[in-house]
Amino acid sequence: MKLGLQEGNNAGELTWQNWHLVLHGDAIDDRGTAVLQEVATRTTSMRSIRYRPDDLKVDIDTNVVLVDELADSLRACVGGRVLLEATTLGLAEIVLCCKALRDLGQSEIDIIYVEPKNYHRPQRSVLLRQRDFELSGEVPGYRAIPGSALLLSDRKPVRSVFFLGYEDARLRRAFEELQMVSPAKASVAIGVPAFKPGWEMDAMANNISVVREHNVRGGVHFCGAENPLAVVELLSEVYEGLEAGERLTLAPIGTKPHGIGVALFAATHNDVGIIYDHPRRTKGRSSEVGHWHLFTVEEFQVAP
Repeated sequence: MKLGLQEGNNAGELTWQNWHLVLHGDAIDDRGTAVLQEVATRTTSMRSIRYRPDDLKVDIDTNVVLVDELADSLRACVGGRVLLEATTLGLAEIVLCCKALRDLGQSEIDIIYVEPKNYHRPQRSVLLRQRDFELSGEVPGYRAIPGSALLLSDRKPVRSVFFLGYEDARLRRAFEELQMVSPAKASVAIGVPAFKPGWEMDAMANNISVVREHNVRGGVHFCGAENPLAVVELLSEVYEGLEAGERLTLAPIGTKPHGIGVALFAATHNDVGIIYDHPRRTKGRSSEVGHWHLFTVEEFQVAP
């Protein structure tokens, strides 16, 4: 798999393609609205994708299909170049779409992502939770994403990598809920450099107490918050270093580009699992529009 990266301060600084199909989610903030307006002028067709974790179904516009039927349901729509609009798609939808497009033989796909310029913080005393953010509402809890679930009945040891964001409760919940996660074989990855200087300190400060509390001993990794290629390269190293019988499972609870890297790696490695807690994203969680990123994936196929 090859991954090309473009970045610009605005849409005009990117070299755009025209797409046959754009798969997208709902705009819940300024950047989502901006990017959907931009890509709508550059595509023949747009389809909204929403995953229902409670009943393992997917909404494609107004149609409802089983997760296992997603690839077949998209087959008639895929007649050329495809773009995933990752700003508005949730992590689970990105994972499912990547696997579906791989199964449909799409050897090349594009992914667009727009950073937030600002995240909203709750109005609280500066002495209390200074580094808190209101990014998620209800968080149903961890469960595997269909097609990326490890078979735990074989009792093979699991090595896990958590890609961290600002919400420490999500990491803590994983150690409390998931017996498969061993602190001795768990590592964490933090977005360094961050979208903005200093934001990485929020992620580290919020999560360090959980790392210490649960004695996480698998190591700490650093990947640029906006760089899915760095994630793929890191996971390739971890994967090659697995001991005999070990399985790799990934928890992308950090930045969206980190989640994109996880989705691409899992889509090309059928023996890698993904666990996710499916948070309900808070509407208006960010304001204004930050940097634009356009990722081009080539040779998108299962690794030999």
